[in-house]
Amino acid sequence: MAGHDRKKQVRSANVGRRLLVGMGAGAGVFFAAAAMATGSAAPAKADFEDLLDPIIQPILTSLTDSIGAFDPAAAVDLTSWTDSFLASLNSIDLAAPAASEPAASAAASTTISSETGDIPLTVQEGTEPTVDVSVDGSTPAATLVDTGSSGLLVPINNLSLTQLIDLGFPTGINSTSFSGGVDVFYLEYNDATVDYGDGAGALSTTNTPIDVEFFSFPTSLSAGSPLDFQQFLTDDDSPGGILGIGDSGETGPGTSPFEAAGVSGVTVDVTPNTDTGELVVGPNAGTPIEPALDGGATPLSNLTETVTTSTGTLVGTATVSDDVDSGGVFGNIPSSIDSSTLANGDVVTVSDDGTTLYSYTVEDNGLDDAPTVVSGTSIDSGFAPFSNEPIFISYGGTDGAITFDKPLS
Repeated sequence: MAGHDRKKQVRSANVGRRLLVGMGAGAGVFFAAAAMATGSAAPAKADFEDLLDPIIQPILTSLTDSIGAFDPAAAVDLTSWTDSFLASLNSIDLAAPAASEPAASAAASTTISSETGDIPLTVQEGTEPTVDVSVDGSTPAATLVDTGSSGLLVPINNLSLTQLIDLGFPTGINSTSFSGGVDVFYLEYNDATVDYGDGAGALSTTNTPIDVEFFSFPTSLSAGSPLDFQQFLTDDDSPGGILGIGDSGETGPGTSPFEAAGVSGVTVDVTPNTDTGELVVGPNAGTPIEPALDGGATPLSNLTETVTTSTGTLVGTATVSDDVDSGGVFGNIPSSIDSSTLANGDVVTVSDDGTTLYSYTVEDNGLDDAPTVVSGTSIDSGFAPFSNEPIFISYGGTDGAITFDKPLS
């Protein structure tokens, strides 16, 4: 939904290894996942309670935390019900594969069909850059291009059961939280085939690391909040999921498919004053506004954010660190700047030692909302700078780098 920040926060470490698919893919597949949950070969006959508990407990913890905020008694009842459910499964025995039959073979290194390519990009709702993505032959769907995260996360309902099985055994299970109002549990895979774009500029990667959402729930019951990950994506016109192209030093859940394929970087190049552009895979072909930034880690620190009125009167200024995040919607502004008076026509400028990196006018460039006020001086750029100039994300450094390029004229 417009106005939601998609910045992800990993909520827990891997709780298991060698999982298969989970909820929503059929009971048989889910129980097969449970058989591999402990990370080592299960006994020939194992209690379902012991096998399912590592999967269910992290889900239960998040659910009870959320429900408890509204109804503590309900949270207690949910815990009691789950304990009874697990205990009731003790009478069912699960035959596990023999130790001589490995659950999954090691995935090969990610490969890409071409070292360079210009994938067609469309901007949804003025702030949502998307490209079409297909996993293992699934129907191509608009997927959010997010420089503020790393890794491809897709909803399980986008894949058929056959496609899900073709992905092989998951290598882990994890969860992530979206400030837009949903918590997501996902399975980790590392050998998918993914196609990006269609026609000219289309690329594909094989042995690709991806994450598949299998369970989600709202973190808020406020009006307008999404009920699950699928609604969260649909409301944002990105039903295909989230393509995190930031360096792996960014917030998870995984690794950008392009970084995993060994390319030098990607450029988000939106044609000014339009809703079209390209996701350019390969070396930066643009002209940097400030070459010294090509090699600086993200988030960029010691920058200056300034707000002036349409007539040039200073509203406020602050020294900030800036996470350059195409999935950040409208961005942030420090509370130290008197943004309570931010008005249509005010100009927000972010600069480095006097050199303007990007600037935008409130409710200009197709934006219909103002930046969100945050405490402290750590901000999110939002989509605004991407609407003005090409921005290159490098995979060459330890923590990645951001380069602001001069727009073509």
